[in-house]
Amino acid sequence: MIVGGLVAIHYGRNRITQDIDVVADTDEVELLISTLKDKGFEFSERDLLEAFKERSRVTLFFPGNVFFHVDLKFVKDELDYEVLNGRIRVELLGIPCWIESIEDIVVAKLIYGSSQDEEDIIAILLNHGLNERVKEKAKRFGVYSKLCGIAEMIGLTC
Repeated sequence: MIVGGLVAIHYGRNRITQDIDVVADTDEVELLISTLKDKGFEFSERDLLEAFKERSRVTLFFPGNVFFHVDLKFVKDELDYEVLNGRIRVELLGIPCWIESIEDIVVAKLIYGSSQDEEDIIAILLNHGLNERVKEKAKRFGVYSKLCGIAEMIGLTC
């Protein structure tokens, strides 16, 4: 499933990204490795195996493309499973795929909390508003007051 900056762009954030963030949940790492190789991705097999074991991330490169890459993260915690289970099917850049829902991207970005994450949240809230699902999920993950602070800053009532 695709998460992060590209999804923020899909939900109305006007910005550039140089990667595709992907979350994966698999026990078949050898099949994943062979599929990625068959599709032409370049990566360190050792790094991918380590990321799989640690449930962390690894970078995949497209042949001949020095500007764009894939950050593959293996599902690790409650938030990762929540995001994966809440995924939705859309057409992104003309390609049918799974992406994280609005409430999941907002809450994940509230948790991670970089300045770019906050700018993504502002754009998403301005484009889609603040609904009860976002509020409830923010409460569950302990970022409700942060959500309300950002929402009120842009004129939305929390």
